[in-house]
Amino acid sequence: MLGINGSARRYGNTYRLLKVALMGAEEAGAETRLIHLYDYRINPCQGCYSDNYLECHFPKKCTLHGEGDDFRRVAELILEADAVIVATPVYWFNASGAVKNLVDRMTALENMIYHVGRSLLDGKTAGFIATGEEAGAAMALAWLTLTFNMMGFHVPAWGTAYYHGKSDALDDRQAVSDAYNVGINVALHARLLNGDIGARREPWYRMLSQEEVERIAEAVRRAAEEEKSREAERRPWLEPG
Repeated sequence: MLGINGSARRYGNTYRLLKVALMGAEEAGAETRLIHLYDYRINPCQGCYSDNYLECHFPKKCTLHGEGDDFRRVAELILEADAVIVATPVYWFNASGAVKNLVDRMTALENMIYHVGRSLLDGKTAGFIATGEEAGAAMALAWLTLTFNMMGFHVPAWGTAYYHGKSDALDDRQAVSDAYNVGINVALHARLLNGDIGARREPWYRMLSQEEVERIAEAVRRAAEEEKSREAERRPWLEPG
């Protein structure tokens, strides 16, 4: 399973709830990997489809993008995974620009239906997490869910979670429980699609005890602080600890 952190802040609430979700996925038997989308340069879509829908395909090195475009690297990680969880901060009522660029470029994977008879994303499972101080999380989740579903992804029950607030999302028991269950449900659904009938008998939502929330939150806080300390050189305004 691939976790995609769509926030420029490698240690913030978006990262933290994504990390919680991946812990849930691991409990459900998944192997996980987390990437920070801002580590990759993904240039905006150039709208080749609108000139000629057959010009939109994967792999393709578009000359309009110039050198240094990393979309193919990220796309190959998505194609290798049975499932993905995309986590985004809310920037002006929707997903971050980095996430939007990635999704726009993923059209090339879906549009392979015109070249090989199927979307390259068919049969994969996706889950989504959105965090922000103000309104917009529901809009971001709705957009992501609709778009990924129309690309060929399955989105399971309880496959989305959000957090509204300025505080540490790990202090919100419901947010932690919801994010953890995103990971569990995405992993269970991927197992079902791969023929693991036993996954159907497992609960699709498990309310975490306060002790479980505290254990998960403490592990993720440590990971977030490690990420934050590594960011100190690039973000000198950060306070230590």
